[in-house]
Amino acid sequence: MIDGAWVIAEGAVFDMYDEQQHVVHELPAMRRHWVGIDYGTSNPFSAILLGLGDDDRLYAVAEWRYDSRARRRQMTDAQYSAAVRRWLDGLGVVPEWTFIDPSAASYSAQLWSDGHPGVARADNSVLDGIRSVSNALDGGLLYVHRSCEGLLGELPGYAWSEEAAARGEDRPIKANDHSVDALRYAVHSIAHEWRHLLAQAA
Repeated sequence: MIDGAWVIAEGAVFDMYDEQQHVVHELPAMRRHWVGIDYGTSNPFSAILLGLGDDDRLYAVAEWRYDSRARRRQMTDAQYSAAVRRWLDGLGVVPEWTFIDPSAASYSAQLWSDGHPGVARADNSVLDGIRSVSNALDGGLLYVHRSCEGLLGELPGYAWSEEAAARGEDRPIKANDHSVDALRYAVHSIAHEWRHLLAQAA
């Protein structure tokens, strides 16, 4: 029990994640932005805005999340597209790239149709993506703004599957991972942009 929430310590995917270290209340000026989106219809939809600060650190700057089960109303691709555009407009941000869950082809097509800039299929190599996020967290390169409530709720409990491990597989439990996946899409898809920063962040 940590801060009133049950979390998984043993088997945690991001066992280097420390709320005291990685959660920030203030952000530096950002010079670049990207978005990662995990698409959901009945499951939650999550968009994470990732920024590169003037301090050469990566930040999960903001989050837009919609849970159709909790709201008891599903949204269409067009409604999601418009909602994400309003969210980014409200933040005054035009991302260089928006990395979409590769399975969400119809949503990607909707974004293209609506003129959303820089739509790309996310690199969904799960284990490689987990390594990228882990390296960035462990190397003091990746931080999360306190406003990203969905992401902060998922990170501590994101755990490896014991059943998969018993079969000799490394696979995370596929539950409560929507914002984590959105973060992974953004961080891993731009890994070539930040790997050289790890040495100076340490």
